[in-house]
Amino acid sequence: MKKYPLDFNQSAKLLSQYGILPSGKQVFCLEDALKTAGAIGYPVVVKAVCEKIIHKSDQGAVRLNLKNPDEVTSAVKSIEKLMGRFSREKNEGLLVQKMVDKGFELLVGARQDPGFGPITMVGVGGIFVELFSDAAPGIGILTRRDVERMLKKTRAGKVLDGFRGQVYDREAIIDLTIRVSGLMAENPDICELDLNPVIVYENGYAIVDTRLIRDPDFVAPSWRRISDWKRKSVDAVFNAESVAVVGASRPGTQGGVILKNCMKIEKLYPVHPELKTIHGLTCYQNLDDLPEVPDICVFAVNSEKTVLIFEQFCKLGGKGAIIFSDGFAEIGRLDLKEKLINLSETYKVAFIGPNCMGVIDNFSGLNTNYIPVQRSVPVTPSNCLGVISQSGGIGLELLEMLGADRQNLGKWVSIGNAAVCGVPEILSHMGDDPRIKIIAVYLEGVADGLKLLQVGKTVAKKKPVLIIKGGMGGGAQAALSHTASLAGSHEAFRACCDQAGFYLIEELTEDPKIIVNILSILTSQPKTYGNRIAVVSVGGGAGILLADQVTQEGMALAQFTCETKQKLKKLIEKDLKPDLSAVKDKILSNLGSNPIDLLGNCRDERLLEAIRIVDKDPNTDVIIAAIYLQVPLLSEYLPERLVELKQELTKPLIVSPRGFSEYVDRCRTFMADRKLHTYTVPMIKPLRIALDIWKKYKMNFLD
Repeated sequence: MKKYPLDFNQSAKLLSQYGILPSGKQVFCLEDALKTAGAIGYPVVVKAVCEKIIHKSDQGAVRLNLKNPDEVTSAVKSIEKLMGRFSREKNEGLLVQKMVDKGFELLVGARQDPGFGPITMVGVGGIFVELFSDAAPGIGILTRRDVERMLKKTRAGKVLDGFRGQVYDREAIIDLTIRVSGLMAENPDICELDLNPVIVYENGYAIVDTRLIRDPDFVAPSWRRISDWKRKSVDAVFNAESVAVVGASRPGTQGGVILKNCMKIEKLYPVHPELKTIHGLTCYQNLDDLPEVPDICVFAVNSEKTVLIFEQFCKLGGKGAIIFSDGFAEIGRLDLKEKLINLSETYKVAFIGPNCMGVIDNFSGLNTNYIPVQRSVPVTPSNCLGVISQSGGIGLELLEMLGADRQNLGKWVSIGNAAVCGVPEILSHMGDDPRIKIIAVYLEGVADGLKLLQVGKTVAKKKPVLIIKGGMGGGAQAALSHTASLAGSHEAFRACCDQAGFYLIEELTEDPKIIVNILSILTSQPKTYGNRIAVVSVGGGAGILLADQVTQEGMALAQFTCETKQKLKKLIEKDLKPDLSAVKDKILSNLGSNPIDLLGNCRDERLLEAIRIVDKDPNTDVIIAAIYLQVPLLSEYLPERLVELKQELTKPLIVSPRGFSEYVDRCRTFMADRKLHTYTVPMIKPLRIALDIWKKYKMNFLD
C-alpha cells in the first residue's frame, strides 16, 4: 500500500495521545474558515493543506496576520485558486490557526529507519531547515540524556542554552522531543513526522505546522541478543588448541598460504584427499581420519564442499569455524548460505565468514590470512589493539598501515559476508577480552543496527571503539518531508555511534592515517587528561602551522610559567655568538611564547633541553616537537638521543619529523623500532581524539 499523509484532524488526534497539542482547525470552505477565525480570535493564519504543496511559504500557500473577515476572505480565495479546489474527500483544504508571537523556530521531527527503527531529530527549523541542516538525530525512545547530547551538537542547542542572554524553554523542548520518540516507537506505521516550525518562547512553545505520513507496509526492525552458544563458539575460535585446514594444499596456493600462516598452532591438521604431507605436516584425507576432533575448522574449498564438510564437522562435535570460501550470497547462492546458517543454529556451531580473510590472533598464533607474509607484513608481537573489518581489502590496508608504522596488533578479524557472526558478535568478544583495550572497526552496511547499538553501549563503557564507516557520503533518498531529507541512513548511523559511545572517524578515504595515528598515540604515549599543548620547533614555519591546527581542533596552546620562560631564554642566550650581541634582545624577546622556535642553528642539546624544560612546566599537558632532522647542526645521533629522552619524560611527546627524504625515513624507522613513533602526516586531529579517549576512560593503553 502506498504511503499517504494524515489529515490535520487525524494528526492532531494521534499527537494529542502523547501530550503534543498542535494549534488550529482544518476546514474545507470559506464559510467554515470565517467561523473558525471568529472563534479562535484575530489575527489568524490561513494555510493550504494539500499533498502536492510541501513548502507552503515558498509557494504562496500561507497567509499571515489576517486581522479581519475581509482579509481572511481574500486569503482563502487566493489559496483556493492556487490549489484548484478544496476537497473533503481528498482531505485537501485549509488550516486556520491563531497568529502566534515571534520566537525561536525549531524542527522536531522523526522517521522510521529500516535498520534502526525510529529516528527522532531536533534542530533549527522554519523555512531554512534544509539550508542549515542543523538537526541532530537520536534512535529509539529517547532519554533526557540522549536529547541533551543531541542539542549539544546543534546551533539550536546553543540558542536554547541562552545565546546572548535570551531565555527559551529548553526543558519543554526536551520533553517534546522525548514524546515524539515515544510516539514513533509505538506507532511504526508513522514513517515520517514533522513539527516545523515549533516556536519556542521563554515559557512553552507553539506547534505551527504538523505533517505525519503513514506507511502501512513498514516492518519495524527487531534484534535478538547474542545467544550463549554463539558467544562460546566465537570464543572457541580465538582460543583454539587444535585447528583443521580443509583445502590445505602445496605452497603457492591459497590453502597452502593459510596453512603456512597457521604454523604456530601446535595441533595443526591439513586436510586434503590426495596429498600425504604439506609443510612437513601429515595430511589427512578427511575429517574422519584426524587423530582428534579439532576445536575449529578453516574452510578453503568451494562452497558446495564447504557445506557438506561443515555439516560433518558439526556432527563430530567441532566448536567453531572460519569459512574463507566464497561462492555464497555474493554470487546469488542464497540456498547455500541458508544451509550453512541452518546447520550452525542446529548444531550450535558458529562460523566467521563466508567469503572472508578470517582471523589473526597474535595471542594464540592463529592466522588464517591468505596473503603471504613476504607480500604483506610480518606477524607482530601481541598488544592491546583489536581490528574488525567488514571488507577484507580495507582490513588488509589497515593491517599494512599499522605494520608500516611499526604498530603491534592483538586481534584482527575479517568478517566477510557475516552470515552468522557480524560486527556485533566479534565486538562483544573483543569487549570481553581484557587483553584488548582498544577496538577499531571498518564497516559498510549495517544489517543489524539495533544489535550493534546495544552491544556497542556495553563495550564502549569499558573501552574505546573507533568506527570507520564506508558509504557515509551518499545523498538521502527523495522523501515527503523535511525530516526525511535530513535523516538518511548515514544520519541514523551517526546517531548509533553517538548513543553507543563510539568514536566515528569519517576521513578514511581522504586520509587513512588518521585512525592509525590515533591508535599509535594511544598505544605509545602515557595518558594525560589535559589539552594544553606546547609546540617546540626547529624552524619556525612548521611550529606555526602546528600551532594553528592545535587551536582549530579546539585544543589550547600552553601558557608557560615565568620560570619556564626564563629557563628557555637562558638556554638560547648561552649559545648566542658574540657577533649577535647587538640583536640579542630582539632574538630573545619572543622566547617563552608558544610555539617555541629554537632557530635554525639549533644543536641536539638545545632541542633536548628545551623539551625537558617544557616537560616540567605545570601548564603543559602534551609536547609536540617539529624537527627538520636534515639540518646540518643536528647530529645523526639525535634519533637515539630522542629515544633515551622519551624514557625520562612524564608527558606525551609527539615527534613530527618534517620532510620525506630517505634520511628522515631511516630516522623514523629507527625510532619506531624503539617505541618512539613519529608522525609526518596529520597528527593534530588524532591527538585531539586521543585526548578525548584518555579523558573518558582514565586509563593507559601502552603496549
